[in-house]
Amino acid sequence: MRRFVTLAVVALSVLSLAAAAGFAADAGSAAPAAETSKSAAKLGPSEVAIYIGDMHCNNCAKKIAAKLYRVKGVVKVRTSVKENLAVVTPQAKKQIDAKAAWTAVTKAGFEPTKMVSPQGTFVADEKTKEPQLVAESKPSAQS
Repeated sequence: MRRFVTLAVVALSVLSLAAAAGFAADAGSAAPAAETSKSAAKLGPSEVAIYIGDMHCNNCAKKIAAKLYRVKGVVKVRTSVKENLAVVTPQAKKQIDAKAAWTAVTKAGFEPTKMVSPQGTFVADEKTKEPQLVAESKPSAQS
């Protein structure tokens, strides 16, 4: 009986620490409660996905989001620590300036590694760490 009580206390402690860190309490779930891989992976037509190196905790994600909210036209920022990803939603019928979003992540103290936007796909230049266009985005087909 004593062993069961000890295990129950340890299990509750682990769950409380996980909840404090922003993780879901579902059995087997390691995704942050507010951000799931499904929500981070799907992009709207004008959203920008920024992959970030070394975003290892929710505090990192909050720092990055705070800087991204300062970019002109940003209305929403979703982050996924598990995927090292920030998804930025612009105002209706507007686009986020890719360079400004990249710079915002850098000013937060993190290194963007890749960015997918309506303007195209960017990666970090090896020498300057500035965004370098590697693929232009294809215009969406109108039906």
